[in-house]
Amino acid sequence: MPQLSHNSLLLIILLPFIFYGCNTQSSKTENNVMNKINTQFAFVGNYTEPAPSKTGSKGIYGIKTNSETGEIIRGHLLAEVDNPNFLTFSPDRKFLYASGDSHDDREITGQVYAFKINADTTLTFLNKQSSLGNSACHVSLDQTGQFVFTANYSSGVAAVYNRNEDGSLTEPLHKFEFSGSGPHPNQNSAHPHQAIISPNNKFLYIPDLGTDQIHVFRILHDDNKVVPTDFRDISLPPGSGPRHMTFHPSLPYAYVINELGNTIQAFEYNSETGFLEKIELYSTLPDEFEEVSYCADIHIHPDGELLFGSNRGHNSLVGFRINKEDGSLDLIDHFSVQGDWPRNFAIDPSGKFVYVANQNSGNISVFDLDPVTGKLSLIDSTFNATLEPVCLLFY
Repeated sequence: MPQLSHNSLLLIILLPFIFYGCNTQSSKTENNVMNKINTQFAFVGNYTEPAPSKTGSKGIYGIKTNSETGEIIRGHLLAEVDNPNFLTFSPDRKFLYASGDSHDDREITGQVYAFKINADTTLTFLNKQSSLGNSACHVSLDQTGQFVFTANYSSGVAAVYNRNEDGSLTEPLHKFEFSGSGPHPNQNSAHPHQAIISPNNKFLYIPDLGTDQIHVFRILHDDNKVVPTDFRDISLPPGSGPRHMTFHPSLPYAYVINELGNTIQAFEYNSETGFLEKIELYSTLPDEFEEVSYCADIHIHPDGELLFGSNRGHNSLVGFRINKEDGSLDLIDHFSVQGDWPRNFAIDPSGKFVYVANQNSGNISVFDLDPVTGKLSLIDSTFNATLEPVCLLFY
């Protein structure tokens, strides 16, 4: 073996330290770059049953998104929960609430879960209460945080709760049971699918997919109770299947997406009485489409100019422009979600991007939203780290 010079020996001794120093610096640089990226955080609810889940989904996940590009950076599990299919915040955004179902060998029971949101966006479980029915599919709070509402699809029941000082749920305050049916095979009984509050915080609306009605209640905060209005219900065309509704952010209009009829009903909203006056009914599907499809979610852009709805089967988002003079809608286009069964979608807080939770394919698709044309352009459709996404909620 040849004899090494002093300089060669010194280089061999120093090489590991040189490369270690380079790797450390590279790692620090990468972290610094990540820290400089402006990010947004969103909670994602996922189906977990039947157990074991075919996807391995375990409950509520968190994702980070790049605020400049819209891309999803990473996702991680936050809480193991049975079927958290809808999520909502308390008005102060310190607490998160989820609706879902617990499965055992005997029955399926609806649940409402309460969590504290920690400073690092991890979740601390507070408690859960029975939804007083099966297939709990929606949860919401009024604008003061006094009341919590949930709807049970299978059993035709809606429930109301108060909250304790620590954000946990009280025992149920009210139980509302609905009855009736409709002409569609999926309308054999009442199927309340949402509990949404009016912009003035005075009324509760419960779209009932099974009876083609929207049940309307008056919220009496001083008396700590919720009671039916004099007219009680708003009727839609037979076989519509009203699923979700939304209110315009600044004008007296409301819009209901009908799962079975594949339509959106526009209403004029009376803030004094709570009554909804029909404006017009719009199809969510292209004229030439003849296969089976079911509507799911509906949202209005923060600026109040655009409205979108999701089609499961056609696997698209339909876009409309809102006429601010009369609340009518003008079709923009249909946009493929690049996935299967878009149950829920969310417009990010900036209004620049749209995120679609595709339940069956497991991916979250990201789109750039042109605020002028209302057109959606695909950014990415490969993210699937939350496994079976059904609800997106930006923090």
